[in-house]
Amino acid sequence: MEVHHHPHVEKKNFKEYFLEFLMIFLAVTMGFFAENIREHISDSSKEKEYIINIKKDLIADTASLNIWVPNLFEKVNDYDSLISLLKDPVNTLRGSDMYYYARLSTRSRVFSANNNTITELKNSGNFRLISNKNVINGLMDFQKIIDSYINLSQIDNKEAELLYPLLGSLFDAAVFNTMVPTDFKVSAYSVDSVTANLVMENLLKPASNPQLRSNDKDKINMLIFYLHERKSSFVGECRLLLQQKKYAAALIESINKEYHL
Repeated sequence: MEVHHHPHVEKKNFKEYFLEFLMIFLAVTMGFFAENIREHISDSSKEKEYIINIKKDLIADTASLNIWVPNLFEKVNDYDSLISLLKDPVNTLRGSDMYYYARLSTRSRVFSANNNTITELKNSGNFRLISNKNVINGLMDFQKIIDSYINLSQIDNKEAELLYPLLGSLFDAAVFNTMVPTDFKVSAYSVDSVTANLVMENLLKPASNPQLRSNDKDKINMLIFYLHERKSSFVGECRLLLQQKKYAAALIESINKEYHL
């Protein structure tokens, strides 16, 4: 019987096994580091993109607030004027002004911050991409101011609703109807979100000198109280919006410094 001999296999010594292990280990390790570097570059790119968009939003907010805040302060002055006229409403010579301010008193305007990028970061879980702690803290403080303003504006809207019954009882509604321009066309304006709110407040003062339908002192006193409350809310909103503007400016400066924009 023919006997087949197995080929002789040379045994590897420890050094050769170690070298093979070392080569495999280095290959896996280099692959791991390469993947981490790729992810880091990708995350850095996304972070820069988010930061640029946040800065654009902050710049847009600042431009809008430069229009919004002065108009809100003007609103506060309108409330003072109406309260002053209501203190002595009998046969007033400024009935036209009184009706004009009264009609404006129920109007509500809520500033809407451009925080779409911040919202997207939170909802997508990509807030982790923002690596700079100063910018993160600034964004959190900025969002707190926005939330405080939104809460106060909701209170303001409820206060506005309390004015309607008293205005309807004390003022002649037919006069109010004559104060709305009939030829108003929104298409005639190139409007953004801020300008649209301001344009929509376009009202005509009555041509005559209309008076109150009733001089009920209790109702007038109650109306003055609600006007005072709403005026106070507007003052609070002004303060919060000025803080928001201040925080936006600080955030822009921090972003420029930390990200070399």
